[in-house]
Amino acid sequence: MGTNAIYSDGVVTIRRLQTSDVEADLAAKDVEQIKWLWEPGDRERWFARSPQEQRDHVLATLQLAHDSFGNGPKWAFAVDTQEISYVAYVDCDLANSHVPLGEANIAYSAHPAFRGLGYVSRAVRLVFEFLRDTTDAQEAHIIVDEENVASLRVALAVGATPTETFQNDQGRMMIRHVLKLRGS
Repeated sequence: MGTNAIYSDGVVTIRRLQTSDVEADLAAKDVEQIKWLWEPGDRERWFARSPQEQRDHVLATLQLAHDSFGNGPKWAFAVDTQEISYVAYVDCDLANSHVPLGEANIAYSAHPAFRGLGYVSRAVRLVFEFLRDTTDAQEAHIIVDEENVASLRVALAVGATPTETFQNDQGRMMIRHVLKLRGS
């Protein structure tokens, strides 16, 4: 996949993040996203910033994701519908400390107005296709807090199998789901 190529199923498209996604990214940062995806202390640091500092931080993060896209080992995607740009986020990371080296960790988040519409499940399936086309990863891992019902639905909807429950560093119970990308 070239750095500007896209994957689409006709309903959603995944594409490389761009700095022009800044407003949608800022709007996506709500209580639900913070609860499930942010590390301890991130919330406090975020709200200690002025609105301009928050915007500058997001722009820098989007620029970094854009610039590092071609090389990996992490690829971050915006999820677009045919009508609306950047309704969700999905990434795959082959160097995540929570999965075996060379295997893919998948993370995702639907923006508030677009939750429960199936866009994330479609995007995750496209990420599986991307991984098959561009990496040697054999498995995709989706690790979800056992209380995050929406994200658990996505993991099951894409065909990932629950394989392990464990307690993370913050004392939360997590469920690891695995999907074979190649072979049986």
